Amino acid sequence: MKYYIFLMVLLQSCLGYGQKFVGTWQGELKVQGVALPLVFHLENTSAWKGTMESPAQGDAKLPVSAIHIEQDSISIAVASIGLTYNGKLLSDGGIEGTLSQNGMTFPMRLSKAENMLAKRRRPQLPEAPYSYDTLDVTFSSEYDNVKLAGTITTPREGDKLPAVVLVSGSGPQDRDETIMGHKPFKVIADYLTKQGIVVLRYDERGIGASTGNYPKSTIGDFSRDVIAAVGFLQKQERVDPARVGIIGHSEGALIAELIAGESSADVGFIGLLGAPAIPIDSLMVLQSYEIGKVMGMSAEELQQAKEVNRRNFATVKSDLADEHAYHQILENMSSPLPNLSDSQKNEIKMMVLPAYRYFMRIDPVPFIKRIDVPVFAAFGTKDVQVPFAPNLESLTDHLPRNEKNFLKAYDGLNHLFQKAETGAVSEYIDIEETFNEQVLSDLAQWIKEI
Repeated sequence: MKYYIFLMVLLQSCLGYGQKFVGTWQGELKVQGVALPLVFHLENTSAWKGTMESPAQGDAKLPVSAIHIEQDSISIAVASIGLTYNGKLLSDGGIEGTLSQNGMTFPMRLSKAENMLAKRRRPQLPEAPYSYDTLDVTFSSEYDNVKLAGTITTPREGDKLPAVVLVSGSGPQDRDETIMGHKPFKVIADYLTKQGIVVLRYDERGIGASTGNYPKSTIGDFSRDVIAAVGFLQKQERVDPARVGIIGHSEGALIAELIAGESSADVGFIGLLGAPAIPIDSLMVLQSYEIGKVMGMSAEELQQAKEVNRRNFATVKSDLADEHAYHQILENMSSPLPNLSDSQKNEIKMMVLPAYRYFMRIDPVPFIKRIDVPVFAAFGTKDVQVPFAPNLESLTDHLPRNEKNFLKAYDGLNHLFQKAETGAVSEYIDIEETFNEQVLSDLAQWIKEI
């Protein structure tokens, strides 16, 4: 589960001084204590062109089309989402500037960096030719006329096969759940398909080749998309419709819990990878505490932040009007941080956006109590985004007994199920492992046996 701003960049044509801006630039957008890397590739031959990547959010290279340069200053605009970046070239070759979107402003420095991710090894990433069949597909989420695009991978032998829909975590995700150069869902799909399981993975609404409006969507919208995906998969010729399940990661696991608890889709089982299993406001307090801990905050600072966060998330969860809630959070922050910067105030505005408040009010426990299908649940002991102990305990206490359930904490794994040193989000990009093979083995064996 991560905080995010979905970015696209249009660059405006210019000459002269602009040649110093040619190349690949990388920076980090820091939002709610999480650093999101951004990469800009700028070229100027007969005209300006280029692409932008947000490696933590997806693998897409977004086209650029317009830039304005005046002497040593650059201005980048994103009219479609109300975003601008204004920076100035420094003597050390970097660009110091600010990124603004919808009234919120964040400092961001860009540095020259060629092919930031290309040098990092991803040994688990499958490459063609595959030992199974792959088919790009589209299907409709009929509830609001959204068309979703994805990929089905199918073993070349067997009929009436078990099948799964992969459901990604929070933030705009493509079908591979691409994050920091890793493609966890492509790795999972490859492994499961080689074990005789049909896998459907898809771009979230408004992402990649799927239609829809991602920024205005809620978990309710994403849940309806998953229900549509399950129905589509059940109609595939070689799939056993009685053995179709949902495998969700992080927020995707929360969605799997909600769907199974409501029996809103005819699923035979669910797999939960780093699943929230306590009220979301409580989870966010724990998440902030654990992230602060690995960032080196003192015990006193952690406790103070915990108390403020508890009040803040209770405010977000409340029925207060957005503007009233925003000012209440500012008041909550006034003691520890009496002089909030404009950037900090803008981060707070994100907390009262409708989709975020919708998310914060979710309590998965009543849904977990009503799940009547087999459940596979895996947690990493170094997960700082969904801390394993309280969530595994909640699942153990509230999930109806079923001899086919499999619940386990895997030692030393982080939220992406990589072997990690600290579990910090900043480690994800440098770890070569994409997804721990022991978890994959246990998951595949469990699906085949239920």
